[in-house]
Amino acid sequence: MRRREFLKLAATSATGAVLFTGCGSIGNGNPPSEFKIESPVWNPNDLRYGRDAWFATAAPPSIGGYGIIVRVFEGRAKKVEGNPDFPINLGRSCAKAQALVQELYHPDRVGAPLRLAGQRGSGQYQAIGWDEALGQVAGLIQQAPGSTLLVTEPLNGALGAIVEQFVRATGIQHASLEPDERVVLREAMRRAFGVESFPTLDLANARFLVSFSADFLHTWISPVQFARAYGAFRQGRPDVRGTYYHVGPRLSGTAANADRWLPIRPGAEGLVALSMAQVMLEEGLVEEANAEPFFKALGLTPEQLAADFAPERVADATGLSAEQIRELARAFAEQRPSVAIAGTSAAASTNGLFNLVAVFALNYLVGSVGSEGGLILNPASPLPDELPANRSGDAYRRWVELARQIAGGQITTVLVHRANPVYSLPPASGFQDALRSAGSVVSFSSFLDETTMLADLVLPDHTLLEQWGLVVPDPGPGYQVVAVQQPVVNPFVDSRAFGDVLIQLAAQLGKPLPWPSQEEAVRALADTLRGLGRGNVAADHPRAYFVTMQAQGGWWDERARAGEASPQAATAPANPEFSGEPGQFPFYLLPFPSDALGYGEFSHLPWLQGLPEPVSTNVWGTWLEVNPRTARDIGVETGDVVRVVTPQGSAELPVYVNPAAMPDVLSVPMGQGHTAFGRYAEGRGVNPLELVAPQVERETGALAWAATRCRLELTGRRMRIARLEGQVPAFQLEEFPIIQVTRPRT
Repeated sequence: MRRREFLKLAATSATGAVLFTGCGSIGNGNPPSEFKIESPVWNPNDLRYGRDAWFATAAPPSIGGYGIIVRVFEGRAKKVEGNPDFPINLGRSCAKAQALVQELYHPDRVGAPLRLAGQRGSGQYQAIGWDEALGQVAGLIQQAPGSTLLVTEPLNGALGAIVEQFVRATGIQHASLEPDERVVLREAMRRAFGVESFPTLDLANARFLVSFSADFLHTWISPVQFARAYGAFRQGRPDVRGTYYHVGPRLSGTAANADRWLPIRPGAEGLVALSMAQVMLEEGLVEEANAEPFFKALGLTPEQLAADFAPERVADATGLSAEQIRELARAFAEQRPSVAIAGTSAAASTNGLFNLVAVFALNYLVGSVGSEGGLILNPASPLPDELPANRSGDAYRRWVELARQIAGGQITTVLVHRANPVYSLPPASGFQDALRSAGSVVSFSSFLDETTMLADLVLPDHTLLEQWGLVVPDPGPGYQVVAVQQPVVNPFVDSRAFGDVLIQLAAQLGKPLPWPSQEEAVRALADTLRGLGRGNVAADHPRAYFVTMQAQGGWWDERARAGEASPQAATAPANPEFSGEPGQFPFYLLPFPSDALGYGEFSHLPWLQGLPEPVSTNVWGTWLEVNPRTARDIGVETGDVVRVVTPQGSAELPVYVNPAAMPDVLSVPMGQGHTAFGRYAEGRGVNPLELVAPQVERETGALAWAATRCRLELTGRRMRIARLEGQVPAFQLEEFPIIQVTRPRT
């Protein structure tokens, strides 16, 4: 098919799922390829011709929203790979993206709209038609729009635009649920740099990297992007191998890649950062001109920094020696370009905002903000009003208030999409009990998770591989990017895209939205991008422009970058606080997001359940990481079941003796402990959020899930832990000793 023939066909196509062609970016030296298109009537799976077809689409925003391509054979999705042209990942992908095909063909998917046929939580439902279901939901909203609450994932792109228009037109309330550590990180970016989006890292040109608890290779905001950059940092230059130090209370898979791990007390990341700054300024290792934004972000004076944060004054509180802090500060200042990041448990303390601002502000001192080899800030969406990037989720403090309003009757109808607050919020929030007493609950979910099990109506949503969308990746690669999401197969069950449902509901309520369907919203917003007159896509006709975006997997403009960084508000230093007296609860309880299951949103996928945790190689369960000395002191070994007791509750977990665990820190993975969510998730392990005390980050109100102390009680029972390494404990081979490599300072 020639290009001219294709454009004629595209102009009359009913849908237009376009095959990936690897066009690349205009200006990168690659000539544009001719496009190919599947059947013009029922795309993409009505044409069977015995050959593979690859369609470009986007990964979920929660894992970075990067570009992927999906292999489709005879109308069935078979394999997911990274889009080699997409600037964020350049062909790389992660296990979560690979498992999207399992979500598509999952045996426990909700196959049609359901109405509750028994008591809430009983799981007894009966199928109903879409017209009846939509009529009931429209009636609920019409009765009391001001008393209706819509709970969603963080809004993004085309779907975010539809939801915002729906909320504005109907007058309902809206709340967004995302991991609380990301709520803190967004506020830290605003205060330290004056931006709303997450940052990226120019590791390909950096010489030194220090991460304060951020698990950037596995779970922190965009691990595929950072893992690819980390490869360039280590092996991308013939004469430079980047040096990486990790500062944090747990040896994660990311920390295990470091040249040096500096174990610290939970919540002490900010103290270490300020002490590093004191050393660098005292020894004249950084330019004084770079210190002004640092002090502005922290609300400190040089005299306060020198008096209160010298290494000798903070060493005991951090768990590091004064000499270790000085060595880290000198390496960071001398091996430039250098970059510092912080996240994960550093953000989940009661002083999480201070920890993050203190660490990220270190980049001002070494001139690494917005410079080569440093921390790269991301600009806003190319269409900030029409095409939103991720809006910050609501902090735990607001969820407690919403639970109170539901229980008190101020909120009578709750609509939920792609969020599971019953599982993701600790029981102390009261949200589960409130939802049980709510007037009406409607879930737009493909699976019967814990929240959906309390719904009166279930309206199944398309999975990601079945619907249209535009995604604004957060973080981007340092410039504006939009990924195209297109259906790679026809809907597998009787589900509907959430955007289409909202558009239909708005029409029934007499408040029509600007678009007739989710697909048309995507096309209209893409045409608004065309009106900008810039970026990698160039075409005069709207359809030609859109199929070019589809064929390449998105739109991006390498010249559209963030402006100058400037601190917007001071964040005062603060010490961490913990629930539980040390005498009664001698250990720190440290939950951590699972490399495979995240915060539990991927627990229903068996491929990810069987993906080994990189340090322990444990799978399909929950365990407690215990230091060998601690294990000897209390008389346990790997496989012994202990009772973990916190001020909030208790749970029984098997011990995994980890030589890299700190003696007073007990780590437990998140992601398990589901009571619903399908056969592969239910009844496995423990949800550590049930043990977490309702401590909050003092400034943002986010849940401080790393601020609880605990104790252990013996049960006398044992169990086998499923793990890839088998049942033989790890031990050091004498013929392969651990060698610490040092290099002379330059």
